[in-house]
Amino acid sequence: MIKKLNSGLKLFLLFVISHYAFTQDAEERPYDASASVGYVGTSGNTDITTLNTEFLMTYFDDKWTHNFRFNALSSRENGTGKAERYVIANKSDYALMDEDRYLYVQASYTDDRFSGFDYQAIATLGYGQYLIRGNGQDLQGFAGAGYRQNDSKTTGTEGEAVLTLGEEYDWVISETSSLTQALTFDIGDKRTITTFEIGLESNIIDRISTKIAFQYRNNSDVPVGIKKTDTQTSISLVYTF
Repeated sequence: MIKKLNSGLKLFLLFVISHYAFTQDAEERPYDASASVGYVGTSGNTDITTLNTEFLMTYFDDKWTHNFRFNALSSRENGTGKAERYVIANKSDYALMDEDRYLYVQASYTDDRFSGFDYQAIATLGYGQYLIRGNGQDLQGFAGAGYRQNDSKTTGTEGEAVLTLGEEYDWVISETSSLTQALTFDIGDKRTITTFEIGLESNIIDRISTKIAFQYRNNSDVPVGIKKTDTQTSISLVYTF
């Protein structure tokens, strides 16, 4: 397990070092990116190690805005795995004539080893609109339709049509702090998955910040013996480049 934790920390440092090797002026960069790592370790009566890493990138290409995300969580207690989850997701927006409105395509793949599912994958197409934009605040809502595939350990592979409803809010509170919040409902024939996330990021020095985040995830239909709701509270070190 220590080897896995060290690998995650090395990956974070690699992102930091790569910035200095390939730095560009902010005005020339077609992207915004950040890498973060959070680690908690306890010893004594209970030996617990938890590592949470995340990589975010927004890439701008003419009328397209691509938002990529990778997240990994690993937790062990007294040598026994308690959590292991990997998420890869991308949302690509295409601006319409009125740039406050856009069409989008979104896809994600979740491998949560303790959820009762081998994996859950979803792809949707839809329409979004900025309701507030400017003065440090962005609020957008979106709706789409698509398909989700659930691979359960007990029932095998299932497919279902889904309706996605969601909103995202970004607030630049000051020069050194910002707030992000998102709520999404993926409504299917068999189950509805609700995800809520909120995070507060505060700059420490230069490009290094700390982030306090909370995530809520509810699956309305899960295999027997699995809880429907998962929550995660984290404190991470973030490097923006």
